[in-house]
Amino acid sequence: MLAVFLLSQGLTGAALVFRDEIEPLIHSELTVAPGPQRVSAQAMLDTVRAGHPEATVSRAEFPESPDQAVLFKLKTRQGGDQILLAVDPYRGTIVRDGGLSAWPTEWIFVLHEQLFLGPMGETVIGIEGLCLLFLGISGLVHWWPAKGRFSQGFRVKLDGSADTRWRTLHRAVGAGVSAVLILSAVTGALLVWKEPFRDALGTVTAVERKPTPKVAEETGRAMLPVDTLVASAQAAQGGAALQQLRFSSGERVVAVYLDGTHTVRPDGTSQIYYNAYDGRELGRYVAGELSGATEFIDWIYTVHIGLWGGVPTRLVMLIEGLLLAGLGLTGPWLWWSRAARRRRAQAARGATPAAQTR
Repeated sequence: MLAVFLLSQGLTGAALVFRDEIEPLIHSELTVAPGPQRVSAQAMLDTVRAGHPEATVSRAEFPESPDQAVLFKLKTRQGGDQILLAVDPYRGTIVRDGGLSAWPTEWIFVLHEQLFLGPMGETVIGIEGLCLLFLGISGLVHWWPAKGRFSQGFRVKLDGSADTRWRTLHRAVGAGVSAVLILSAVTGALLVWKEPFRDALGTVTAVERKPTPKVAEETGRAMLPVDTLVASAQAAQGGAALQQLRFSSGERVVAVYLDGTHTVRPDGTSQIYYNAYDGRELGRYVAGELSGATEFIDWIYTVHIGLWGGVPTRLVMLIEGLLLAGLGLTGPWLWWSRAARRRRAQAARGATPAAQTR
């Protein structure tokens, strides 16, 4: 059963490494023709809300490339099902609309993160990460060659039986990628139990949490245009580019995510939270201005997906995912092969005395 999970995590993880580059290739409509002027974020938001009045908007993602559509994510009010819409930022029109099944990479992401089981699935993924950590460490200990024979541990015996070839290949590859597998296992488990880990660190050092403000509904009161909130955030952060808008508390709290200008973390952001009714600032979470422990926690995701070193580290994570899937296939086959050999040997030993009595 663990092998099935490892196979799934390896393949889905590999597929997600270059997700942002793959998605426009799958859905050509996500690539748009730039125009002379972009429509306002509020105009796009109004279009999305009009298209799905039965849902609430959870976030809007603004790509860095000028020829990419803006992605909106919504949740239905009844069942909480996810809906995704892509909007042409120059014409304000919806160019793609559908649930998870219409967005393969998003579907893969949910499978990788929680197995479509919600919090229970995340726990299963965390346990799988701990199992992978155990396999990575124990496998490395079992593989470790005698002194002076280190290179022999990476030798693949191509002139032996099929079982010997696969076994030596499995051992050599497993040892070669063990460090990356252990890193993925540790960071993956920490992502699942990120908040308990934050609490544990908080007992020995200062740790900040992201703001979680709530705003009560005020019937009949209009909310400010999100462009006003974005302008306020950008004025406070030196005009940094808009990355995301996140909505909570019934869309009455708007979190403006801007490019992080105070951090070297590639996915670091400056987040400012606003009351959507009056524009009051409700909190900040600015990468590069947080405590060391908090910055360490936020680096976990960056390391897990290989963003920290650019394309080279992403390629490493891609290869690691494919190799993990391969190890997930060869491991059970080798176990079955060894068990089959033992059964044949036991059968042969049992048949020998009977043959001698005839």
